[in-house]
Amino acid sequence: MPQTAGRIERKLFALLALLYLSLMLVAGAIWGSRVNLAGGEAVENLHSALYKLSLTLSHLQDAETGQRGYLLTGNELYLRPYQRANAELDPQLQRLRANPALLGHETDLNVIEQLSRLKRRELEETIRLRREQGLLAARALMVEDRGKVYMDEMRLRIGKLERRIAESLEQQRADLRWRSSLALWGGSGAALLMLGLLALIFFDLRRDLRERNELVQRLAFESQHDSLTRLPNRRAFNEALDQALALARRGERQVALLYLDLDGFKPINDQFGHAAGDATLKAVVACWQALMREGELLARLGGDEFAVIAAGDAEAVERLAQRLIQALDGPLLVDQPTVRVGVSIGLARFPEHGEERRRLIAAADNAMYRAKEAGKHCCAWPQERPLTLIAS
Repeated sequence: MPQTAGRIERKLFALLALLYLSLMLVAGAIWGSRVNLAGGEAVENLHSALYKLSLTLSHLQDAETGQRGYLLTGNELYLRPYQRANAELDPQLQRLRANPALLGHETDLNVIEQLSRLKRRELEETIRLRREQGLLAARALMVEDRGKVYMDEMRLRIGKLERRIAESLEQQRADLRWRSSLALWGGSGAALLMLGLLALIFFDLRRDLRERNELVQRLAFESQHDSLTRLPNRRAFNEALDQALALARRGERQVALLYLDLDGFKPINDQFGHAAGDATLKAVVACWQALMREGELLARLGGDEFAVIAAGDAEAVERLAQRLIQALDGPLLVDQPTVRVGVSIGLARFPEHGEERRRLIAAADNAMYRAKEAGKHCCAWPQERPLTLIAS
């Protein structure tokens, strides 16, 4: 019982651990998916910020290229890149401010936006001078290099932002790698632990089923067999005799019953103790089992009473009885050679002495008492002169 209780506690613990691990895995999966999603969004925002910063600088360069072309040629067609870039710059700057990855860089964004306005104002002014006063006036303004100063400062600010974003991007990648490794190893460890617990439960259940099966088999065996000699008991004997009689009624076999009662067994228990008595019974059974043939059944009915279900005519039954008597002629116990027993055997056959189990047993039992009255260690038929065999 304590072992069974211990196994039940182990199973309950294993089931609770599995439930806990399952909940942890589900929670970890949800957390991991959310974290990965958030991390993926952060990485996407960082990449977007890098692209938008680069695009802002590219727009200003396009605007400057269009301005230079127009200044040199005076052809309005060269202003198209300038006009497109100029139209894109303000929305582009607004998108930069809306990017979550740049929320902590307000100062730099303000400077970049101001430099963008100054650069565009310088470009617009040179274009106006080219239109109104000619190339020389425009070049005079350009020689002041204000536009170059604005662009250099713009490149510096954008480059600094790009380096910070690149560092943040690398940190995000490192975090994602760390979380992936944690998910991989943590999930693998939890899965292995769950497999171990499942294996523990499986083997425990298999052992329980095996023990239950063994218990059922043992109980079934014990319900049909004597615990000391392992012979069929009275219940199994009655069932076997009923089956044999059913076959005999259909003419499929002959049935004879030998009722055996040991002679001189009680003094062994009184003189040497019950251990010696049990050993004697086991030795007697071993001698008799060696004589049993196919289709013959030896059973212990209780105490020192036994029975044999056999087949054959009267002479064959008497020969079997003689072999059973003679098997007990010698010493039975090696360490106690003085221990000796005999046997009185009552014989009965179907249908002469009974057509059903109770009548046949009663006839064999009556014959056994006639054998005892005739001097023991012999056999007898019902209502006949006992057939006396040589006694040891």
